[in-house]
Amino acid sequence: MAVEERAAAIVLRANDYGDADRIVSALTRECGKLGGIARGLKKSRGRFERRLEPFSHVMLYFRRRPHGELVFITRAESSGLEAFEPGDDLAKFALGAYMLELSEALIREGIDCAAAYDLLSAALGELCRNGASTALRQAFELKLLRWAGYGLDFNGCRRCAAKGEADGVRFAFVVAEGGLLCDRCRRGSLSGGLTLSAFSLEQLRRLAILPIQSAGAQAAASADAVGAIDRFIAYTVERKLRSLAFLQSMLPA
Repeated sequence: MAVEERAAAIVLRANDYGDADRIVSALTRECGKLGGIARGLKKSRGRFERRLEPFSHVMLYFRRRPHGELVFITRAESSGLEAFEPGDDLAKFALGAYMLELSEALIREGIDCAAAYDLLSAALGELCRNGASTALRQAFELKLLRWAGYGLDFNGCRRCAAKGEADGVRFAFVVAEGGLLCDRCRRGSLSGGLTLSAFSLEQLRRLAILPIQSAGAQAAASADAVGAIDRFIAYTVERKLRSLAFLQSMLPA
């Protein structure tokens, strides 16, 4: 029998499977992103006690299977880990659900995810303590995208490195470039561009470098930036996130 392992985990997604089992996707600090099956969850409440729901922050015990991608989840314990509980606050729930889904979409299995786990943990903690804000959303998006290798650059032209301070230079955000292009570099390009205000560009630069714990209290970039990042994420993950419409209704840009 395989050795039982354990890891601190944040449950990203959970779906019932059959009459008694549950399929779980979890982000762990020690073992990366895991997909697992909890056998007999509905018949063995004592081993799980609703600890395998989205937002759950638990010590996950599991055994790897010789063949197959899913691990066998044997139990889950709170173990003094910080609880992420949005409660009845729908804006908190909406932003938290979006953070979980975006993490699920961008993080692959089989890679070191310690930094992504720390980011998600810090973001959910800030959300549950101090509430939802567009600035917190934007900071999380920018930092997770950078971790995943899709860092957005708002400091100058992606191609010629012209800076925004240069006289007479105008920029647009180009989704396929993951950043700004000046008018000269866009000339003749088939890629469209989205105009971002100077205020939005400045706030995005700030939110990208501030600690996530400080981001929620900052001014957010405007609706033009929200739309630009939404389009970039949809382009990157090749679909629109299911939680986005609910987030937009609860936390308008």
